[in-house]
Amino acid sequence: MRLACRTAALPTILILPQGPSLAANSSSNGAPTDANWTAMNANRNGTNDAEQSQVGPDNVNQLTKKWVFSIPPASPVKGLDLLQNGSISPPLSVNGTVYIVTSYLRIYALDSTDGSILWSYQAELNGTGLSLSRLTGHTHGLAYYRGDIWFSLPDCSVVGVGAVSGKLDHHIARICADIPGNSGLYDSSGVPPVFHNDVMIWVSSVSEGTDVGRGFVAAYNLTTGTLLWRWFVTPPAGGDHLWDQTSCPLTSCHGNVAAYPGDWGAMGSQNHLSLAGAGPAFGQPAVDERRGIIYVATSQPSPDWNATYRPGPNLYSDSIVALNVTNGKMLWFFQSTPHDLFDFDCGWNVVLGNAFVDGQNRSVVFKGCKNGYLYALDASTGSLLWYFNPPSVKRVGTPNANYVVTDSYDPTQRWIDYPSASVFEQCPGANGSIESDIAFAYKLVFVATYNLCAFGMVTSVDSYGASHWGVRQLEPAVSQANSTIYAVNAATGQVVWSHFLP
Repeated sequence: MRLACRTAALPTILILPQGPSLAANSSSNGAPTDANWTAMNANRNGTNDAEQSQVGPDNVNQLTKKWVFSIPPASPVKGLDLLQNGSISPPLSVNGTVYIVTSYLRIYALDSTDGSILWSYQAELNGTGLSLSRLTGHTHGLAYYRGDIWFSLPDCSVVGVGAVSGKLDHHIARICADIPGNSGLYDSSGVPPVFHNDVMIWVSSVSEGTDVGRGFVAAYNLTTGTLLWRWFVTPPAGGDHLWDQTSCPLTSCHGNVAAYPGDWGAMGSQNHLSLAGAGPAFGQPAVDERRGIIYVATSQPSPDWNATYRPGPNLYSDSIVALNVTNGKMLWFFQSTPHDLFDFDCGWNVVLGNAFVDGQNRSVVFKGCKNGYLYALDASTGSLLWYFNPPSVKRVGTPNANYVVTDSYDPTQRWIDYPSASVFEQCPGANGSIESDIAFAYKLVFVATYNLCAFGMVTSVDSYGASHWGVRQLEPAVSQANSTIYAVNAATGQVVWSHFLP
C-alpha cells in the first residue's frame, strides 16, 4: 500500500546555519564523498547520508530560515487523470542548485543562495496504446547523472533534462509497450532511474488490485536508447508451473526460499486476464558500481489480502534481488514474507554499505520491509548476516511475515483466519511497521518503526479492477499507535539507542 500523497501546496524550505561553508569529507560507508545530494536517497548507495561539516551538534540549534519557495498551483497537464498540487519528493542539491519535482510533473531549478527560479521544465505525457491505469503525478523523486536531472513519468517514460540548461536531453518512451506475458495495467510510482556507466535501469509500477500488470525491471543503453534486457518479478499471465525453477536455476542463482512447483498457480486467469501479480517496489534501488550489480526491492503480491488465486511463496514478491547489470540475470534473492497476506511489501530504499561483520569487512545490503524486520545481507551472496526484530512491534495474525525467525510459512492459506470471513486483526497493520526510508551513517543503521494494528474483512477477488484488493472495512487501531526510532549497529544488528514517540 502506498501512502496517500498530500494535495495541498507544499513549500520547499532551505535552512542554513551560521558557520563555515560546506566542505567535502571522505566516507567510511562506501558512498560518494561529495556533499551533493544527487539521488532520491542521497547517492547511488541509497544511504540518506551526505557527509559534510557545515551542520553538527555544536551549531544545529543555530539553524535559521534562509528562504522559502512556494510551489505554484498546478495547471492542467494533458493525459494526467488526477491533478495535485505541491510535491511529495525530496529535493536534490547539486553544485549550488536545488531541484524539486511537483505532483504535476514540473521540475524547478532553484538558486540555493536565495531560492530564485533558474529554470523550470514541464513534462508532457503520451500514453496512447499503452496498458496504463489511471495516471497521477505521484512522483517519488529525481536523480542527477552526467549533467542531467532524470525522472520517471506515469506514461512509462523517462526524461533527462539538462541540469544547467533546463532543456530536454533524453527521452526514453513506451517502456511498458508490448511486454511479454502481460495482461494487466501499469501505474504511477515515479521512482527515478538509476545508472551504471552507460546503462540506465528503470523499474515499473503495478496495481495492488486484480488488474495488476506483470512487473519488471528494464535496462537501456544511454547513448542509443535501446533496450538491453528485462527482468520479470512474476510469471507470465496464466502462470508457469516451473516458474521458480526456471527463473532461478541452481547453477547460477540461489535464494532463501525453496522452489515451489506451481508457484502462483494459474494466477486466476480469466478471459486471458490474470488476477494476480507483483512488481518492483517504490524505493530507490542501490547500484554496486565495482561489481556491476543492482539491488532491487519488490512489492507485495496482488491482490494484497486474498490469495485465492496465488498459491505458493509468490516469488519474487516481498523480496530483495541482485541482478547483473550487464544482462539482467538474477544472482540471488531474499524473500522477506513468503505468501504475503498482509500487504507487507519491501518498499522504500535499498541501502548498500560496508560493515565489519564476523571479523571481515563486508559489502552489505540493508533493507527494512513493512513486516517490521530489518535485514543485513551479504551483498555478494545474499546470505543473511543478521536481522533486527524491533521489540516495540506488536505481531498478531501475520505468521508468514515471521519467516526469518520460524523458517516456515503456509503456501496455501487464502487469507487471514481462513476459512473464517469474519473481522480479523492484523499487527502490524495495513501501513506496516517499517513504512519509510532507512539511513546508514556512523556505522549505524537508522530505522523508524510503527505500531498501528488494523481490523478488516476479506472480500472476493473474482472481478478485474484496481479496487479489488481482497479486503474491506480496513480500520486502523489509532488509539494504540506509536513509533520508535532505532539506531542499530551495522555489524551486529544490536540496538545502540532508541527513542520512543507515543
